[in-house]
Amino acid sequence: MITDLERIAGVLRFATYFRTWPQEDILELANLCEWVRLDANTEMISSGEPALALFLIVNGHVELSFENHNGKSGLIDLLGNGQLVGECALVPEGAYAISVRTLEATTAIRIDGQGFSDFLADHFDRALTMMSAMTERLCQMLRQAEELKCRSAAQRLGIYFLADAVLVDGVYEIPLTLEKSALARKLGMTSETISRAFKKLAEVGVSQHSKGHIVRIANMQALAEWCGLAGNEGDENAFKTAV
Repeated sequence: MITDLERIAGVLRFATYFRTWPQEDILELANLCEWVRLDANTEMISSGEPALALFLIVNGHVELSFENHNGKSGLIDLLGNGQLVGECALVPEGAYAISVRTLEATTAIRIDGQGFSDFLADHFDRALTMMSAMTERLCQMLRQAEELKCRSAAQRLGIYFLADAVLVDGVYEIPLTLEKSALARKLGMTSETISRAFKKLAEVGVSQHSKGHIVRIANMQALAEWCGLAGNEGDENAFKTAV
């Protein structure tokens, strides 16, 4: 029977942050981890509390939010499978800067913050890979901020679809694992705005199927051009890099 340690090591081995690590380092990290299973609408991380652990999302979606000094809250992002949250735990005596709440029943791997910090201090090459992954995440958030300012709601939704599209039987499809209201918050829209954005995208060959749970793109290149993505002529794989 497979043990929790083996199961955790197997998940870590394929996670973006750790996939280049040698097996012995994966196993050492796995010893700092434990499975966490949370119900929907459960607080995983609370802003201001001591940052004791990081969490790798294995299955599910979480919402990152903040609250200002006036008590007003705001959405930062929605993250899903393979994403890491709680990086503040790598800072000595740090506190969480944001709150993280599950949107649905979620399975995650909890990584002890102090133990992981000590591990990275002893493994310089692994620390560099973590810095690279976290820098890429920061760049992604900056790109998202740019999209909010420079593109229409329908274009932002189209770019989201381009980034997640997979080829299925000759057709590009996107499985919608998020509720549309949650997707709207992720893209900085209201539910009404995202409904209008879907209607606008229908004019450029984006259609909904299976009661809205599957989205299909008739022409990736045409959609990319309509969304204002340049420099991707004839190369569907480049769409993901541009986004």
